[in-house]
Amino acid sequence: MPVVLLLDIDDVLVLPRGYKQGIPATLGTFLRRWGWEIPLPTEADIEWFEAAGVTSEWDSTAICLAGLLLEAAQLDDAWIVPDFEEASDRLAQRGLDGRRIRPDYRSWVRMAGEAAAPGERPSWAALRLWRRTERPQRPRSEALGALLDRLLRDTHSLSCPTTAVFQTWMVGHEAFERTYGRPAPLSVPQGLLELDEPLLDRSGAQELMNAWYEGRLAAAFYTSRPSRPPTPDPAPPLPVYSPEAEQAARQVGLEDWPAVGLGRLFWLAHSVGLPENPTKPHILHALAAFTTAIAWANGIDETRALHLAYEGFTLPHRIGPLAHWVELPWHVVLVEDSTKGIQGVFRAVRRLYELGISVRLTVFGVAPHPGPKAERLAGYADPIVSSVNDAVEEIVRLCRTSP
Repeated sequence: MPVVLLLDIDDVLVLPRGYKQGIPATLGTFLRRWGWEIPLPTEADIEWFEAAGVTSEWDSTAICLAGLLLEAAQLDDAWIVPDFEEASDRLAQRGLDGRRIRPDYRSWVRMAGEAAAPGERPSWAALRLWRRTERPQRPRSEALGALLDRLLRDTHSLSCPTTAVFQTWMVGHEAFERTYGRPAPLSVPQGLLELDEPLLDRSGAQELMNAWYEGRLAAAFYTSRPSRPPTPDPAPPLPVYSPEAEQAARQVGLEDWPAVGLGRLFWLAHSVGLPENPTKPHILHALAAFTTAIAWANGIDETRALHLAYEGFTLPHRIGPLAHWVELPWHVVLVEDSTKGIQGVFRAVRRLYELGISVRLTVFGVAPHPGPKAERLAGYADPIVSSVNDAVEEIVRLCRTSP
């Protein structure tokens, strides 16, 4: 089974209208509370966020709100206290004229994306930069620093105000309370994920499934979406364990394939004590997608597959199934619209070579139209395609011709 297909989800398999609308919906929730009427990020802005390497809406939303608070602090500092909820109440009471706020969403997010070190969340980079350059110059600097810390320190936790609101918008308040076992921060009858549109044609999905059933293809989703953990007993409810990757897989008819998203990665990081962020462009995310795809197709337990990825990341030699997989020349095919995701797979392929595993890599970069994303992808992808459907025929041909 020499062909291993790794598929990104958002903007590749589905058009994530929900996520794209979730950023302005979340920011709008706070702005309405404060009585501000200012422009919200557009889809063009969000494409710039992704081109800058900030692909997590949890990060970009928190960065945008932090930037707005820093702008407000320049105009009025009487509302600034360390507690976020109290500060929000005071800001609403101050009646600050929102027209005086000058949002620069692209610059704020690009700054964070460019400053983020490998494995560092862009929100951490924004916090580091703003605490150094902005906070010392502001009145009530300690209280302002505490607010920035609350927004940017842990965007992958429901303790982050923007993340809790964002997740409510995604799944609706009833599903939020059912999934996380806590009250939703606002009422949203229907989640925005219901607005997602499939991009992969049904005929293309069936061709890929046929190759998979014939044993010519191993496949996994390589995604930064939340997903289920690999066991029915996850850690305490976190945003990462929401089955949003699985929902997208059902939409395109590929629900039989494993979704190596945040739930599986954070479960792995927790089980091995990994302190760093394991998601794209971290090598562990790509290794986990590779090992899970092969293990899933060969009946190997998924938790074992994830630990194989960690062992491949940390150990200097092959063990277990990795020692047997060296016998085949694997062909990894990646369909991805993010340079971060491609970089992670590059690192994984280099690591597999170091372990003595022969791997050929083909990258399909997905960019529906010319623009900053297409320009960045051109330096990483073999062909640039406007749609995943344009890659299906070639992927199936590779499956048929591989030994």
